[in-house]
Amino acid sequence: MNYANIKRTTLILAMGAAGFSFHASAFDTDQVQDSQTSYAEQFNQLDVSGNGLLTWPEAAKDKSLNSKQFAKADKDHDGSLDKDEYAEIKTELGQKKVSQVVSDSVITTKAKAKLLAEESLKSLKISVETYKGEVILSGFVNNEATKAKAEEVVASIEGVKSVKNGLVVKG
Repeated sequence: MNYANIKRTTLILAMGAAGFSFHASAFDTDQVQDSQTSYAEQFNQLDVSGNGLLTWPEAAKDKSLNSKQFAKADKDHDGSLDKDEYAEIKTELGQKKVSQVVSDSVITTKAKAKLLAEESLKSLKISVETYKGEVILSGFVNNEATKAKAEEVVASIEGVKSVKNGLVVKG
């Protein structure tokens, strides 16, 4: 695969990933997310007082929420969340999670493409994994210069927060 094809493939994948946009203007509190209970069921489980509102102590039992998110979700500033406010924040958190996964996939794809395009690295089998913008390189290289070059190439990619270079120099 030549550099133009790699660049085109990377661009297509990045555009496809960017197309994953989600808008949260309408919520269905009975919607089931991630094969779990619906937001309405989660809300009802947390609403120990049974009054149709979640106070912070009740909502704090949902480990995906923190007090800052709770305050942001409390649109009417009454110190509690109704079902719609709860569903909105849960949807937003889910979207952020999906967005991070897509972003990591784009970084991994770009890293693999750049490593293949780099003449001194293209014949090597370098594994690339990305989690929350942190790239992990693994595999074997011939020398320290090649190891450093692989890290340099990957570190230059937009969105990369850090690179853990686990490449092993074989001798």
